[in-house]
Amino acid sequence: MSPLTLRVFPDAVLRDNCTPVERFDSTLRDLLAEMLVLMRARKGIGLAAPQVGLCQRLFVAEIEDRPLCVINPTIQPLPGEAPFCEGCLSLPGVEVNVTRPASIVANGYDEHGQKRQWPATGLWARVIQHETDHLNGVLIIDHGPPLANTDSTTGNIL
Repeated sequence: MSPLTLRVFPDAVLRDNCTPVERFDSTLRDLLAEMLVLMRARKGIGLAAPQVGLCQRLFVAEIEDRPLCVINPTIQPLPGEAPFCEGCLSLPGVEVNVTRPASIVANGYDEHGQKRQWPATGLWARVIQHETDHLNGVLIIDHGPPLANTDSTTGNIL
């Protein structure tokens, strides 16, 4: 596998509606591991397949040294919403105040093809929703106007 490179807006792949993953094998696990490496190197907390040029329904995330790999996610929002200033590795310097459900239940598969459910609140709920948006071709700029061009030092780079 060639090294992964981060795609930035306006790269067309960021607007693609991704296809479900059907093979859960060592190639998939290697891809997920490489995505985690790239995400960490870019100081992000989430990275979806379109952000590395792949139109597949998968993403990786990590908060407080707890990595997560999710394949073919669906999200069930729970009552209650909260605003949060989000950044994105594929939109450097852009931050948008995005209101999302504060708690969700995500369903999907882990890297071994095991069906899983992830109840999530707070930042975990937000990153799962942000990365799932990427799989549907949705970017934070679709949720509202950018607040300002910044150096993205807030730590909210998803």
